[in-house]
Amino acid sequence: MPCLPKCFGGGREAVAQPTKKKAEKKDQKQKDENTDSSLKNARNLQEFFQESELAILGPLANRVKVVIDASLPATLHGTSRVTDGVPLAIVNPKAPDRRYVILHELMHHQLDELGCPSLCCTLQGKAPQDSWLRHTQFQALVRGLLVQLWELIQHSRFNLMLARVFKCGPESAREGEYRSYMNKGYLPAYGMCRRDGHPSLRRLAVAAHVATVELEGSNELQRDFRRFVNMTYPSGPELYAMGEKLVGCINKKDVELLRLTKAQLDAEMQNMLDDLKKVIENLNSGMRIKVGPVQPLKEKFNGRCSTVSHVDFCDMAADPIV
Repeated sequence: MPCLPKCFGGGREAVAQPTKKKAEKKDQKQKDENTDSSLKNARNLQEFFQESELAILGPLANRVKVVIDASLPATLHGTSRVTDGVPLAIVNPKAPDRRYVILHELMHHQLDELGCPSLCCTLQGKAPQDSWLRHTQFQALVRGLLVQLWELIQHSRFNLMLARVFKCGPESAREGEYRSYMNKGYLPAYGMCRRDGHPSLRRLAVAAHVATVELEGSNELQRDFRRFVNMTYPSGPELYAMGEKLVGCINKKDVELLRLTKAQLDAEMQNMLDDLKKVIENLNSGMRIKVGPVQPLKEKFNGRCSTVSHVDFCDMAADPIV
């Protein structure tokens, strides 16, 4: 299976087949080597947070290490990775809010350890002739748009808590990102197509960007971005409404995950998957969407995820899957 952050996919016949290209493997190997060499410069969270703050984060705060990595692209403020068993929060030194980036990556590690599933996405059957799925590669959809939407759902379970407890949030990161897009007059399509790609894919991408800004942008950015979408795209108001509909599928919650019981955690993971199902259904692919329950993996995915949920895009003409 292709290695992706929290999400991977393929057609039914490709589920057991390796799909990563040699170039991708080479790039990942180089990234791993860079991270390994930087472990000697890893720093403890105590350098960035008070003990009273770390207590809220639980035992994981004593294990996560911070790596300041100037090689990260300007568009990437941070990322999380497990190297030699050490959970890392890798931070771009140019990130406008370093504390938030560290907390953000730590929360992804926490979700993984508490059972948040990776996604195994499959295309079962053929999409209808009028479906936007006909104009992109399924792998491109999974690697780009679905990863983004699943991450937004995860963020919705910790951003409110980070704002309340640590007085920080994603607004500064989204500010730079989306001001840049607006200055260029173009929104990327999450790898689904090129700039001159099929209109249905570009519409889908705009709606996902709207959802991102509405969930994680400041009020000022939301106002300016709505104006940008309305002025840049002929059907701007309709596209913005599409994005707002996606937002309506995602339940933002102020919750301290470590205070939940096992049963409550299991229920919350299922609630996140329920949100995902609603979001994907609102993409109107013309396929029946099945999102399976959280299941254990025989070995951790990317050294971190111990569970998986199967997300199937099914032919509407086929018998319903129970």
